[in-house]
Amino acid sequence: MKEEKIDILLACYNGENYIRNQILSLQQQTHTNWHLYIRDDGSTDHTLEIVRAFIEKDSRITLIKDHKKNLGPALNFKELFEYSTANYAICCDQDDIWFEKKLALLLKVAKDKFSDEYPCMVYSDGYGYDSEEGIISHQNISNLDARSLEQFMFFNGGYQGCSVLFNKSLTKMFQQYTPPFYMHDDIISLLAFTFGKVYRLPKKLMLYRQHDNNVTGNMTRDSLIKRAFTSKNSVISIKHLKEKMAFFSHYKEYMSEKHKILFKSYFQITSTKSYWKKANIVRQHNFSLGQYKLRLYIKLLLQPTVK
Repeated sequence: MKEEKIDILLACYNGENYIRNQILSLQQQTHTNWHLYIRDDGSTDHTLEIVRAFIEKDSRITLIKDHKKNLGPALNFKELFEYSTANYAICCDQDDIWFEKKLALLLKVAKDKFSDEYPCMVYSDGYGYDSEEGIISHQNISNLDARSLEQFMFFNGGYQGCSVLFNKSLTKMFQQYTPPFYMHDDIISLLAFTFGKVYRLPKKLMLYRQHDNNVTGNMTRDSLIKRAFTSKNSVISIKHLKEKMAFFSHYKEYMSEKHKILFKSYFQITSTKSYWKKANIVRQHNFSLGQYKLRLYIKLLLQPTVK
């Protein structure tokens, strides 16, 4: 039986120090029926030379040539989605290293659980990798496990695209998405939680490289704790609030009544000054921060709601 094809969408920019090892890790996947689409956002280093050298030897790799430059990571990935036709797809950062069974294990969950009728995704975890020291710096890249929209709404961002395998239904919805957005993986996660199903594979399937130039930033234990509770940060970032408002405006006519109420209640919290009123909304609608309800109450107490 022929293996199911997976499209891998790799957005790159000035990644000469990392992209070779990332592509090599893709070529070592035990699941071999994949096609890698690469879009460069105007690199000024040797990234394209490295990519072209791989293309000469591997017909599964395509470089997108559209003459658009400096779109930024979100729109760089959005452009890549236009080329995906496979039943399953996954985003790929230029600077990570995937373990050899990553695609095979994610695909097994997808084939067992997904439906073709609505957007589905499965997410996994990974190890934080210190690029300077050459060691594993963090035992996971996400400690939040959301199983529903109620548990996901207070994320400032989605599950990282490089950790998520999704189906063609979700690909098509994102291809057609026109409102402004901050990051592609935010919308991918929102689409699945709002209109489809989300599954978790509790395995660590990659090294997520930490260095000064990557998008997500520092992931050390101390930095995560500080970001979680310091008053210098907020419960909801303004850019993610605007993103969710645009998402709701675009899709509200197609949402279930339950999900409409959840979005409206989330927005109500952002405009409410009283902690007790905010806490009551959280209780009434069963909001939490992933699996942590108490953490959300504490953040609402200690931090500005929006900043």
